[in-house]
Amino acid sequence: MINDKGNLTAKAHKILHGLGGLDNLVEGQIDNCATRLRIQVIDIESVDENVLRRQGALGFIKLPDNQVQVVFFDVHAITEALRTVITAELA
Repeated sequence: MINDKGNLTAKAHKILHGLGGLDNLVEGQIDNCATRLRIQVIDIESVDENVLRRQGALGFIKLPDNQVQVVFFDVHAITEALRTVITAELA
């Protein structure tokens, strides 16, 4: 796992890249549960599991309708950082 020394913004940028970039995300479809980041993507083949694993992803679940669930330890903080990065890129 790549250690960003607590820099969740840097980690969120790398996770966004691993998900295929901002253009690959379905708007408004980012959520989480206790352990999983839940995202809907446009092209599931653009999701790079190796990039996500280097950011601490422990596992993946691919569901119908291009739904992806990525297991992280600190998913709540990661989800908030990812939302912040996406909002900044959309501005």
